[in-house]
Order: sequence, then C-alpha cells, then structure tokens
Amino acid sequence: MKKRIAATLLTGILTLTMLAGCAQGSGQTETSGTTPAAQPAGSTAAGGENTDAPDYSGIKLVYWSNWEATEPQGIVIKEAVEAYEKETGVEIDLEFKGRKGIKEGLIPALDADQQVDLFDGQGNKSNYGDRTVSLEDLVKQFDYEKDTNPVMMELARSYTDGVLKEIPYQFKANAYLYNKKLFRDAGIDKAPSNWTEFLDTCQKLKDSGVIPLTTDDAYAPQAFGMHLARLMGSDGVNEVMFNENGGWERPEVLQAAKAFEDLAGKGYFSPLVGSNVWPTGQNTEFAVGKAAMYCVGTYVPNEVKTITGGDFEWGFFNYPEVEGGVNGTEAMVVGAQSFAITSKCEHPEAAFGLIEKLTRGEYDAKLAAETLGLPADLNNTSWPAELTELHDDFPDLRRC
Repeated sequence: MKKRIAATLLTGILTLTMLAGCAQGSGQTETSGTTPAAQPAGSTAAGGENTDAPDYSGIKLVYWSNWEATEPQGIVIKEAVEAYEKETGVEIDLEFKGRKGIKEGLIPALDADQQVDLFDGQGNKSNYGDRTVSLEDLVKQFDYEKDTNPVMMELARSYTDGVLKEIPYQFKANAYLYNKKLFRDAGIDKAPSNWTEFLDTCQKLKDSGVIPLTTDDAYAPQAFGMHLARLMGSDGVNEVMFNENGGWERPEVLQAAKAFEDLAGKGYFSPLVGSNVWPTGQNTEFAVGKAAMYCVGTYVPNEVKTITGGDFEWGFFNYPEVEGGVNGTEAMVVGAQSFAITSKCEHPEAAFGLIEKLTRGEYDAKLAAETLGLPADLNNTSWPAELTELHDDFPDLRRC
C-alpha cells in the first residue's frame, strides 16, 4: 500500500515533465531585457490592427479555456480573442470552464457531439486520443516552429508518439524558488549547484534563524521525485513507478529516502511540513519570508504576488547534482499548458490562427508579463524580473 501511494504521488510530478533536458552553458542568450515583442503574423498598423489578416467572416469557433475569466490568463485571452475577431471577422464563443470543467466536462461533451473547436489546459493531452487532430500540417503552413522553443515542441510530440497534437504555452520549470534576501543575510553569495553545497546552504540558513525548507501537501513529492531522477534519470523513475516486479526495490529509492531523512534529521524542514495543506506553506511561510526555499514550479510568483509585493527578491536554481547521479543541472524539469484542436473543428486554420495569436507577439508577451510567466515566442526576450535567474538555464533554441 505504501508503495502504491508513493507511486501515485510521483506519477503526477514526473511523467509529464522529466522528459526534456538540454546542455546549457554553451553560449549566452543573444539578448535580454527590453527587446520589443515580435509582431503577430501579417503587417500591423500603428493602431494595433492586423491589416493582412485572413477573412474568416461567417465562421464560428467554440473555445473552451481551463482558466477563469478573472485570472490574469483569462483577462489576456479575452483581449486576444476580441482582437482576433475584429481582425478576421470570425465569431468566437469563449467559455471559461476552469480546471475542473476541462478535466471533467470536455471528453463527455466531445463524445456527445457538442461543438468545441479548440481548448487549452495542462500539457500532455494524450488521453484525448482521436478527439484531437494532428497539427503537423498547420505548423508547416503557418511556419510556426521558426520562432518557438524546440525542446518544448519535442516534449509536446513525445506525448503522442512523435505526432504534434498540442501547442505548448505558459511554460514552466520546476526546482527551487528561493528568497535572495534571506540567502544574503545568511552570508550565502550563490545558489547551490550540488548536494554538498545544498546542505551547506541549509545549515547557514538555519544558523541565521531562518527555516531553510518548506512545502505543502500538493508539492511535497516534487523534491523527492527530482532527487530520484537525478540518481536514475527519467527512464529509471518510470520503471520505479510502473514496474510491478521490483522497481521500488532499486537502491536509488532508498538512497533518495535517506537524503530526505538526513534533511529532516538536521532540522532543515519547517516543523509544519507534515500538516501543511496547500497553500499554507506557500503563503504563510515562504511568501512572507519565514522559509527560504520552496521546491515548486515557476507559476508560484504569480500566485503569491499579492502577498510578496514588489520587494520580494526572487531567485531560482535547478535541482542540485547528487553524488553518483546519472544527470546534473543540464537536465531540467519543464512543462507547459497547451492548446489543441478537436476533431469536431471544421475550420482548423481559423482555430490555429487564434492559437498563433495567443502564443506569438503582443499577446504572448502580455501573457508572460501579466502572469509572471515564460513567453512561448523566442522573439519575446523580456522575461519577468521574478524569473531572471531562470533565463540562462531554461532550455531553448539558443543553447541546444
């Protein structure tokens, strides 16, 4: 029973994300900071209207979104949809279904022959089968891949046997977010890159009177899963999770468990981690400066921005190398939200045009800015200040 519970916890963390890694450090990013956003396809007039847009008058699309209308993502998406309608003449029924609505309602709706032309939500839509269509021809027709992240596109293709059936956006990386001020006050001048340095960092933080580590029930398995992946790689973790003939008996599992036993024994975890129900640790320990490090995804700065305010000094570092591991910081846990077009869609070009509108140029840049997220368009090189330290590590075209 314990093994089954652990496997369930790890599955949600690793099967979607421990698939992409590339060698970084082979060069610097070409630009950063204030490069203006790329223009969307077609020429754009001074007032922002696309003067070379196709005419989709008479076409109606139904778009289901997993965001809420009041979320930053929802607000920007609504603006982009309205702009696309004005430029092309298409009519779009935009329905904000939320996470639960997509998860529980979309497949039944499609199976009942309800019109839904495109939708967004968590990456890895392999469970939709033939309810979604291949986007390979549309990607070529729109010359879409010239400005997108090849690692993320490869990851998207890996979900459906090498055939692209979803377009990634709202990229994320998972590792340690940290409070740079607390590091500095503890005399720590750089983030740790290996396990020895990580332990030293924890001790210095503890000595300074700060809680080194906290987490919540929703995210507690992430650090353990990443540690295990450092030791055995993605394939090894998949074997542990899905092999009923002894995967959990591999020595790396015990090695990872002992590493966390050591962290707990040295008092590096918050005393509340055993009872923290999300978002308690996130909001009442990490965001307010009581705890210095939180192993989670890069979507958290957006979630806590009303708590941290503008003075919080955000840092990010990849999961440290561990002794005897099969990979190091050249491998990163990455993932994304994504768009897909359904097999019900009679006008896939119009639907893909909207996807391009949302993942290129002005609205991709606005999504990143408003959600403190990562842009999908490689031409949008101005990243949120909160994620500056991730910029040189996130795998992209310029370093792979």
